[in-house]
Amino acid sequence: MKKPSLLTCPVCRAADRETIYKLSCGNLDKSRLYPTVRINHCLRCGHIFNELTAEALAGLANYYNDEYAPANLNATDKTGDRPGSAGGLTTERYDQLYRALSPHINIQQDILDVGCALGGFLDYLSEKGFKRLSGVDMTETYVEQARLKNTYRIEIGNAESLPFDDHVFDVIVMEQVLEHLFNPLQAFQEARRVLRKGGIFCIGVPDAARYADFIFFDFYWLLLREHIQHFDIVHLDLLGNQTGFDLLEGHETVHAIMTERMIMPNLYAVFRLTGSNPKSNESDNNNFKLIRLLNGYIRQEEARQSIKRQIISELIQSQRPVYAWGIGREFLYLYESAGLKHCNLAGLIDANPFKQMSCTVGGIKIARREDLLPGAAVDSVLLITAIAHMDAIKLAAKELGFKGKVLDLIIDSDY
Repeated sequence: MKKPSLLTCPVCRAADRETIYKLSCGNLDKSRLYPTVRINHCLRCGHIFNELTAEALAGLANYYNDEYAPANLNATDKTGDRPGSAGGLTTERYDQLYRALSPHINIQQDILDVGCALGGFLDYLSEKGFKRLSGVDMTETYVEQARLKNTYRIEIGNAESLPFDDHVFDVIVMEQVLEHLFNPLQAFQEARRVLRKGGIFCIGVPDAARYADFIFFDFYWLLLREHIQHFDIVHLDLLGNQTGFDLLEGHETVHAIMTERMIMPNLYAVFRLTGSNPKSNESDNNNFKLIRLLNGYIRQEEARQSIKRQIISELIQSQRPVYAWGIGREFLYLYESAGLKHCNLAGLIDANPFKQMSCTVGGIKIARREDLLPGAAVDSVLLITAIAHMDAIKLAAKELGFKGKVLDLIIDSDY
């Protein structure tokens, strides 16, 4: 099979493409994550993907171990559950995944979870009586912690090069993984290699066809820069067609991420390995529905961005001291794309210990709330940029005696 290059489509390998949007996302100081998203559209098959340079691709590999995993392991959702563990909002997502998968599997089968993180879905299956369970993840700290359970076979590896022999599994689950991969076609090839004939391959990805239907912050689905592929069911099927998989069914779902305020459109695709000959992937009108939907999403978010820029422009002109609470992707986008870096930034706040100890933005250290807010001036502004936790932050600011204005960019668009 022809290997991908930085200049070809990850689905069909065509070189004909166009850049449809560029977005400056900002970065923590010294981050290896690429700072600007360039969204490409394949003119042959219609797939949507992020353009990556060789430097950006190498930076992503370091980002997962050096930034992504440490930050996530120091974070919790509103129920106190760590990402990748079975509990709270994560269990709701596992319920959805299991409903898509369960008609096609039984407890006697060998099951592999690719991208198993801390082994949460393996724990979920174990509680339902499944015993022949294995996992693989590329993040060393996740694997180390998952192995402490001493329950499953957990290996370090990635979806594009699985560390297993040929034809040893009956079922592969790859949930919230494929969108991270530079070479998703190779992931299908690897799944074919390690599956037995007739095996089941279940994939879960964010549903790019519904980005515009679930809005809580400008361009959020593009700010997830680790998501370098943007799939709909048509382009998942194109991958399956080339590698001997037949699509059995697709399921459109939604699930909360971090809090109920943040809803992700999700897509499950269940394939069976039949070994059938590749079908033609010649383009048709259905292949290009996604580009129309994504262009609509971009225009919608540009309108929302213009409101943010106006709000921040007024803050710049006033030169009021600004404290930002929540130093993640939303803040970094506002800092770089909406002019926040030109405000009179008096302090940055985040509850994540990893960020407090290791991260800065524009040379400004990230601090604890209690170190900054009690002494803030009356004319200062607290800008809430942790959109998942707005209500909790407002309450905490009040309890700390913050005397300035609390500005919620989701609600206070008429500031």
